[in-house]
Amino acid sequence: MATLAFVPEARKKRAPKGKFAIPDGWVARGFSFEVEWPEDKEVASSIRSQFGGRRYAFNWGLGQVKADLDAHKTDPAHQSVKWNLYAMRKRWNAEKAAIAPWWAENSKEAYATGIADLCVALKNWSDSRQGKRKGGRVGFPKFRCRHKDQAGVRFTTGAIRVEPDRRTVTLPVVGTLRSKENTRRLERLLGKGSARVLNATLSQRWGRLFVSFGCIVENHPRSMPTRERVGVDLGMRSLATIADSDGNIIEVPNPAPLRATLTKRRRVGRQLSRRLPGSLGHSAAKAKLARLDRRCVNLRQQASHQLTTWLAATYREVVIEDLDLAAMKKGMGRRAFRRSVSDTALGRIRPQLTHKMGWRGTQPTVANRWFASSLIHHGCGCRLIEPKRLAKQLICAVTGEPVDRDRNAAQNLRDWPDYASCGSVGATAPFVPGPSSDGTGGGSDAEPLGTWRADVRPPPRRCAVRGEVRTEPGNGRGTPRRGATSSGLTRVHSMATVV
Repeated sequence: MATLAFVPEARKKRAPKGKFAIPDGWVARGFSFEVEWPEDKEVASSIRSQFGGRRYAFNWGLGQVKADLDAHKTDPAHQSVKWNLYAMRKRWNAEKAAIAPWWAENSKEAYATGIADLCVALKNWSDSRQGKRKGGRVGFPKFRCRHKDQAGVRFTTGAIRVEPDRRTVTLPVVGTLRSKENTRRLERLLGKGSARVLNATLSQRWGRLFVSFGCIVENHPRSMPTRERVGVDLGMRSLATIADSDGNIIEVPNPAPLRATLTKRRRVGRQLSRRLPGSLGHSAAKAKLARLDRRCVNLRQQASHQLTTWLAATYREVVIEDLDLAAMKKGMGRRAFRRSVSDTALGRIRPQLTHKMGWRGTQPTVANRWFASSLIHHGCGCRLIEPKRLAKQLICAVTGEPVDRDRNAAQNLRDWPDYASCGSVGATAPFVPGPSSDGTGGGSDAEPLGTWRADVRPPPRRCAVRGEVRTEPGNGRGTPRRGATSSGLTRVHSMATVV
C-alpha cells in the first residue's frame, strides 16, 4: 500500500486531544467492500475469535465499572478507574494474563475496540443524564451476548492493505480476504498517493463479512455547479420534491423497500417460527429474512446517495428542512404510519448532503423548523385549508383552488429569504402578511413566523380571543390561533410538511 508523507505546513490547525488532524486540502471518506468468508476453517474461526475478544473486553470493562460503582457506595474514598480509553486499557493490560490467558490468540485491536465502545457508551449515558446530549434518554450500558451483539473489530495498526490485484484485502492477524467486488476505486487513489488509510473495520451483517476503510482523500478542485438555487421538500409520498430557480418541479420517487417486502417478510417470519432452531430449514428461513433486510438497507442507501450526489453537483445553494423525526413518529399515531417514517430514512439525507457539498466549498441552507412551508400558500401568503389529515391536496382560503402540498412546500423553501428575522433554531424565518382587519380572513398570522427565541418554550394552548384567526368554514380542525407559530404548528409541520 502506498504511504503518504505529510509536511509540517499541511497541519495548520491542531485537532482536539485523541482526534486525528485532517490536513488542509484533504477530506475524510469511507470505502466499504464485501468480502468472502474464508474456506479455511482456522481462518474463519480466527475471525469469530476477534469478534468474541472484543465482546469479552467490553463485558470485562463493564463489570469493572459496576464493581467500582458498588464499592464507591460503601466506601466514598474508593479509587475507581477513569472512564477513558487510556486508563481502562492500562488496567486491562495489567490483568489480562490472569483473566484471559488466551489473549495472545487475537489482535490487541480486538480488545481495544471493545473498551473504546464501552467508553463511548458510558460517556453517552453520562452526558444524557446531565442533559449535555441531545436526543432521547440513553440508558446505562448492558452486557453483550453473542446472539444480539453486532460483531465488528476496528484495526488502526498493523498490516492494512488493499492489494494491487484489486481483489484482495489484508488485515492484521486475520490475513488476506477475497473481496466480492473490485477495489479499484480505493486502490487507484492509494497508488497515486492521493489517499491514506487510517483504519479498517471488519464487521459481520446478515451473516456476511464487510471491510470498511476509513481514509483521508486529497480533495481536488471541483467545478462549481451551474444552477443557482433549489428548495427540497422531503416526504414519504415522494422521497423529495425539488423546485429550482428556473421554475422546474422534480419529484424523486420513494422506493419504500420495507413496504414493498412487508407481505413477503411476514410469510418468511411465519416459516421461521415453525422451524426447529439449529435445523437446515431454520437456517434457510433465517437466510431468507436476512436477504430481505439486506435489500431494504441497500435500496435506502442507493436512493439517498443518488439524490444527495445529484443535488451537490447541480446546485450551488440547496435549501432543506430541519426535520424533527422523533416528533414526526409521535404525531403519526398508528404504528403503520410510524413505520413509514422509518422506512423512508429521511435522517440520512441532510448529513450526506452537507458532507458532499463541503467537497465543493458550499453548505446547504437549513430552513427554520417552525416554518410551515406546506401550509403557507406560495405567492398568495394565505393559510391553506386542510380538508383531512395528511391530505395531499390543500385548498386556498382565498380562491378555493387546490394546491399540491409537496410542490407548495418546495417552492416556499426555494424562496426562503435572507433578510427575515431569526428563528428558534438559529435559521431565518420569512415575514408572512397578516390577516384582515376583522381577524376572520384567510391570511396568516400578523406576527412573523419563527419569532420565538431558542431558550423560550411556546405558550400553552388557550382559547381564541378577539382579533385572532378563527376556524374557516368547512375546516373542522380550524386555523391556528395568533401566536401559535411555535406550538400549534409544531405538530402540523411534523405530520404534514414532509408527507
